[in-house]
Amino acid sequence: MPSPPSADERRTLPHDTDTLPESTQIPLESSFQRPGTHVALILPEQRVRRVVLALPVEKGAGRKYGHSLVEIGRLPAHLRDGTVFAAPTFSESPWVVNHAFRTDCRQEDHLVRVVLPTVLAVLGAQTRPPVHLLGFSKGGFAALNLLTRHPDLFAIASVWDASLLSDRPPHPQLVDVAGSAARLDEYDVRQNLRRHAHDLREARRIVLGGIGTLGADWTAGRQRLEALDIPHHAYRDAPADHRWDAAWLAPAIRHLLTLEASFLPGPGAREE
Repeated sequence: MPSPPSADERRTLPHDTDTLPESTQIPLESSFQRPGTHVALILPEQRVRRVVLALPVEKGAGRKYGHSLVEIGRLPAHLRDGTVFAAPTFSESPWVVNHAFRTDCRQEDHLVRVVLPTVLAVLGAQTRPPVHLLGFSKGGFAALNLLTRHPDLFAIASVWDASLLSDRPPHPQLVDVAGSAARLDEYDVRQNLRRHAHDLREARRIVLGGIGTLGADWTAGRQRLEALDIPHHAYRDAPADHRWDAAWLAPAIRHLLTLEASFLPGPGAREE
């Protein structure tokens, strides 16, 4: 696990409602990505109760679809209390898959073996909080895949307008970062829900939100979860543009907290 970053490795960004809220940006040295990746954190004033990884939809620091932490900073305080929000970057389109051949394009390894340990190291020696996944579009695809592939590492995936739950060809970006047909099959989110359904049947750990532009994916995802008897919560009361937007983030976080309360033991039990 990486050591906590020293003071000179952290760059605190001033609060600005038009850009990023007050946050800490940590440069990452990762053999699984090209140089230049980082993770930005919003740290709560209260005791940390959970970590939420906001999975990106653009490589690097792209903001065509907005910025997760900007919109998270606009949420009501009660939806942010006690939560570390972490926004990692990737050097290529972030479907969070490991390339079949390239060692500098192993996105899943980057997240699991570099990003997450770095975030947890910042929190110090306190009891490890639950780690949740949050995303839309390809970030929603990645969140569901990560939950199926690492059910003991991640607790809940809350996704909105998630991609590739309907039956259509893989996106060209996904083909590029996977590198082979066999690797594409390994990360087929529909098949992974089936392959790992037994790990997800004991409690509701998936929040499936919509609808933005990917209505067919929401419908297909709900039907697949129901057919596999995977407990989940599906809702369609958050219309918004297909981008980072507090309009869908608010219900996505609210439903995540509701599932957390039913899925995990109470704060007293977690502290023992």
